[in-house]
Amino acid sequence: MRASINLLPTAVRRQLMLRRRLTQWCVIVCTVLLVMWVARWYKLREYYALGQLREVLEREHRPLQTMVKEITQMRQQLEDLDQQEKVAKELDRQRQVLTLLGAVSQIAQQSNGKLRVTNFQVVDLQSSAPSDRQRAIGAHGGNFTLQGVSLDSQTVAELLDKLQQSGLFRSVELVSLKERLEGQVSLQDFQVVCNL
Repeated sequence: MRASINLLPTAVRRQLMLRRRLTQWCVIVCTVLLVMWVARWYKLREYYALGQLREVLEREHRPLQTMVKEITQMRQQLEDLDQQEKVAKELDRQRQVLTLLGAVSQIAQQSNGKLRVTNFQVVDLQSSAPSDRQRAIGAHGGNFTLQGVSLDSQTVAELLDKLQQSGLFRSVELVSLKERLEGQVSLQDFQVVCNL
C-alpha cells in the first residue's frame, strides 16, 4: 500500500520523468562514448608503438639490404671477371700459337728458300707443365707437328738445330725424312715433332 500521494500535476510529472530518462540516456551514451574513446586511444597507442617498432626494425634492416645489394653487385662483377678471364685465356692461348708460328716462320726464312713448311699442327697446347723459359714466352706444354719440303737433308738438320736452340721447345724430334724426285730435282719431305 502506498504511504504517499503525488499531488504534482501530470505535466510536471512528465517533465520530471523525461528529465530522469534523459539523464539516464545521457549517462549511458556518455559511458558508451567514453568506452569507445578509451578503446580508440588504446588502439592508437598500440599503432603508434607498432609504428615505432617498424621504424626501428627498418633502421636495423637497412644495412642488411645494403649488404645484399653489394653482394649482388659483387656476384655480378665476379661473373663479369670470369667472362673476361675466359676471353683472356683464349687470347693467351691464341697468342702462344702465334708466337710459335712466328718462331718457326723466322727459322724457315733463314734457310734462304731451301726449306718450306707446308703444315703446322698444334696438339694439346695446355697439357703439360711449362719450363721457366716457356713461362717467359707464355707456352703451356703440348706439342706441335711441322711438315714440309726441303732441297736437302742438311737444311732439315739446320732447322732442327735452330728449333732446339730457340729455347721454346723441350725437345725437337725428326719423325720422318723421305726423299722423292720431282722432275730432275731431289726433294726431302720431312716431319718434325716439337714438344713444349
